[in-house]
Amino acid sequence: MKGIVFSFKKSHSTAKRLRFHMPDVVSAFRKSGVTVMFVILLLSGLAFGAAYAHGADDSTLQSLDFLFTTNLDARMSKGALGIFSACFASDFIFVTAIYLFGLAPWGLPFQLFTVLFKGFGTGLTAAYLIIKNGLNGLGFYLLVLLPGTFLFCIALTGFSALAFPFSIRQFKLLVSKNLPGEHFLRYSSRFVSALIMTFCASLLDTVLWTLFAEAFR
Repeated sequence: MKGIVFSFKKSHSTAKRLRFHMPDVVSAFRKSGVTVMFVILLLSGLAFGAAYAHGADDSTLQSLDFLFTTNLDARMSKGALGIFSACFASDFIFVTAIYLFGLAPWGLPFQLFTVLFKGFGTGLTAAYLIIKNGLNGLGFYLLVLLPGTFLFCIALTGFSALAFPFSIRQFKLLVSKNLPGEHFLRYSSRFVSALIMTFCASLLDTVLWTLFAEAFR
């Protein structure tokens, strides 16, 4: 009889633990769902960019060099400061655009497009280097470009996941005519953190360009 009562209590406590943990799993999924969405957007843009690179002409690629690394000769002709400025300016545009769209109640679709477009440029750059230079281009991308690009993509998707609900909150505040207050300060502090990661990614790009770029010419 004691064994039956003990088993019942044990099964009851197990069910109770499961009942308490299930909402935690759902809550964690909801919190990370926005980040996953932006990661999927980035990867989708990467696939589109890689496909587009096969039919893109040189003039189109050179016109996109300000945002993406599509003109290696122009980048290599610059010094370390010029390389850093070019890398940081490109990434700064994307993360600042996400920040501004996050402040706007109508910024949701533009946030999605910005991340998709960054993925497009990343895929375009990688595919273009491989198509034009073969294994040499692949090695250059993996060794020189990928580390900084990967670090910035982490910063971009993470900050975009914060900007997305903040833009929704801005819309609700606009409707209710309340001031953002504390949420705005927290959002802006995360923007500064994203800028710091962007600075580090550009610095990493500069170091790798300076050390290894000439080996792939």
